Amino acid sequence: MIPRRRTITFSRVLICVGALAVFCVCTLLMGNAAPTLDDLYPLPKLNLTSSDPAHGFIVQGSLTTQKQHEFTLPQSLNSSKYDSNSTWADLFQPPPAYSHVLNSIDYLNTHHEVRNEAKFGNPSNASFVIVVQVHQRIEYLKLLIDTLRHAVGIEEALLVFSHDLYDEAINDVVREIDFCRVIQIFYPTNIQIFANVFPGTDPDDCVPRETVAKANETKCGGYDHPDTYGHYRLGSLSQIKHHWWWKMNYVYDGIMKRYGLTKHYVVLLEEDHYVSPDFVHVMKQMVKDKDTFCPTCQVLCLGFYLKNYNSYATNTNKLAIHPWFSSKHNMAMAINGDTWEKIRNCAKFFCTYDDYNWDWSLLQLSVKCLPTRLKVVVAKSPRVIHVGDCGVHTHRCNKNSAANNAKALFAHVASSLFPTQLKVSEISSRTLKPSKPNGGWGDIRDQGLCLANTARYRPLADNPASGVNINMSALFEPPILVPPPI
Repeated sequence: MIPRRRTITFSRVLICVGALAVFCVCTLLMGNAAPTLDDLYPLPKLNLTSSDPAHGFIVQGSLTTQKQHEFTLPQSLNSSKYDSNSTWADLFQPPPAYSHVLNSIDYLNTHHEVRNEAKFGNPSNASFVIVVQVHQRIEYLKLLIDTLRHAVGIEEALLVFSHDLYDEAINDVVREIDFCRVIQIFYPTNIQIFANVFPGTDPDDCVPRETVAKANETKCGGYDHPDTYGHYRLGSLSQIKHHWWWKMNYVYDGIMKRYGLTKHYVVLLEEDHYVSPDFVHVMKQMVKDKDTFCPTCQVLCLGFYLKNYNSYATNTNKLAIHPWFSSKHNMAMAINGDTWEKIRNCAKFFCTYDDYNWDWSLLQLSVKCLPTRLKVVVAKSPRVIHVGDCGVHTHRCNKNSAANNAKALFAHVASSLFPTQLKVSEISSRTLKPSKPNGGWGDIRDQGLCLANTARYRPLADNPASGVNINMSALFEPPILVPPPI
């Protein structure tokens, strides 16, 4: 018998301490538009980078390790018992020491500040919503924000940044935005906070490439739930799908319904995207004429992966209609609330499909769960370009190369931008065969957390209210933070 790895409980304590420092610092984001933690529980400013517990704060009560927190998931979620979302909320239960941490983030997200509201008006007056998923590539994020700044009509937008990492430098960049309304939200169960417990990597978890035979011998965490290929989860990759799904649920339940924007389109961007000056202009035209172009299309797409840009200038007023396919149409998707509800109705499929990629999971959902497969109207000359040559899977790269090329392209075709009318020049019904699952999502804990995030914010959707004066005290308790004993 191979000995089990020893649990490092002290580092878990540090993680919780660091997490609480996150929330104290987060309060600086809130401004005067809504109550903050400083208003409720005045605390000294904390150094987020400090690793000394004496400099931190703890949740009221004792810190409880994962080993002291026995929470057993079912062996499988295939039972009809889990067809109803009423059973999903209990599929993720953090260690007790982290429950107040999650409540604190929920409280801060719910009491978000709408920046630049005095200048541009209440979010309910926004014409459209842009949601940017952010991790930690600040240089790419700066480029995206700069291109958004120069997009004509951007002042009509509500711009939402969804973060899975607390980084003061990134927050400073977002705070400087002055060209539209801005909201920041933070993915609660992120691996910065939950570093040494699930959904991060518990020291006792099976390593991703551990053999199933060895995992069964050592009984490492998740040993009985390898993926399709006999591999085990990697928290940093799992988080991408978790964050995407949480973001979608929170935006629609906690923002769109709150501000009466459910009929508006949401454009989905990422930190390494680069938009054209007529990005808003083209998007609004596509929305306005979508029912003329394609009444049965559920998705608009402003990004596209071109092999070359030789015909870009001649195609700036042209659209194509295709069956939606993940590797072609996953960039700068735009959907409305009706489409999202159809997708969310397939939450169990999405959350249990063995693929750590949200877009490939969505493709399988489209093919195997939706009543009809997703169809997309796509701009043949993309108004959003992917410039993130350096990312999750690529490290040998030039960070500025693609961005410089995009900048040069838009300058070169400037006279062809802002078309007065769009037209469909290509219609295809050719259906590409979906690939096999990529794996990385066999762990029952990931599946349970995904479903829990589907149900977690339904109370917000069931109790919509306009403006920032919504009373959330009955839904999420204020955070309880106290200094550590001296």
